[in-house]
Amino acid sequence: MIVAMADVRSRELGAYLRARRDRLSPADVGLPDGGGRRRVKGLRREEVAVLANVGSSWYTWLEQGRDVRPSVEVLAAIADALRLSSSERRHLFLLGGHPDAEPPSNCEGTSGRVQTLLDSLSPHPAVVMNPWFEPLAYNAPFRFMIDDLEALPPADRNCAYLHFTHPDWIAAHSDHEQECAAVVAKLRAYHGESVTDPAWAPLLARLREESPLFVRLWEQADVSTEPGRVKRIRSRHVGSLSVRAITLLLEENPRTRVVVYQPADRTTQERLEELAHRITRGTIDGPARVRHLRAAT
Repeated sequence: MIVAMADVRSRELGAYLRARRDRLSPADVGLPDGGGRRRVKGLRREEVAVLANVGSSWYTWLEQGRDVRPSVEVLAAIADALRLSSSERRHLFLLGGHPDAEPPSNCEGTSGRVQTLLDSLSPHPAVVMNPWFEPLAYNAPFRFMIDDLEALPPADRNCAYLHFTHPDWIAAHSDHEQECAAVVAKLRAYHGESVTDPAWAPLLARLREESPLFVRLWEQADVSTEPGRVKRIRSRHVGSLSVRAITLLLEENPRTRVVVYQPADRTTQERLEELAHRITRGTIDGPARVRHLRAAT
């Protein structure tokens, strides 16, 4: 017999709620224990229902895996009642059918360990980006791969926006329209994963206003995250580069990704080594120090 995915998710949601309820005592949530020996481990269903301000019978049905379709607001109240962490809350919303209800709180930043990883990948350019192509952290070779990213106004440091509007970024790609088509296909894919995120509206509006090419490509509705294509980039500092972008997801925040640019030939490897060497020696334009674009939250 084929079991509907909704039924499976409802059962998993009920099991998850029971497990989290069992881990709490009345004292953990500011309730009296009532004295004497409790007949159940952890909190009672009725206690969770009171804390979340929902009906006791309805909450029981939820734990039993019935198809009661909890709203975002109700799930948030239950998450508060069960004292869930940010990761646990996201898991609850996913099981409850609202995967985009609460995006990861650290989507605007990265940890120091990630920055150390990026720096260790030098001379290969590497960057952490969120779904709307904002670089959250990067190493020195990425900063100077085209020109100097930090010489640009902070509001313009969006890699999708720069591909369509900045003269240096446009000139840096010999196959500019093909590169832009790949960017839009990725944007479409990421947009579909988090379509309700309010960060999308201002980015898409700005791109539509400033780039007819973006409008044309976006209306084609191509969607792809296929890796492996060789990118040909002209660096102001070391000349032509041929690289392949390798994308990895961060476990600490699956909505961000690490993009590492690997050389596609020996010449590119040598030029990236030269770029890193010049940065280390301080003989490249601008300070060689790398900083986060946004503070970690």
